[in-house]
Amino acid sequence: SAAPLVLAFSEFDDSPEAWARYDKVSFRDLCIRLGVSRRCYEEVFEPMILTGLFAPGDQCSAAAALGMAYFFVLRQQTSFDVRWCRGNIGDMIF
Repeated sequence: SAAPLVLAFSEFDDSPEAWARYDKVSFRDLCIRLGVSRRCYEEVFEPMILTGLFAPGDQCSAAAALGMAYFFVLRQQTSFDVRWCRGNIGDMIF
């Protein structure tokens, strides 16, 4: 479940204080600490972090991940349009 991350998303207001607080921990560690399910992390959050920040969640600070979500989901909602591929991505593209 992704529900535990709701608190972190609601606390992250893009302020310098929020960046300082969440920059000390990786996004993966934040998810583990908050109890996000492994399946949810691997199927939803990790792909978003890889495509948005071009690095895995264990190499990105939670601040960077939350900042990306804040920008695309809250501030620029029309810029964020997720489409999930049905089937193997390699087969669909090539």
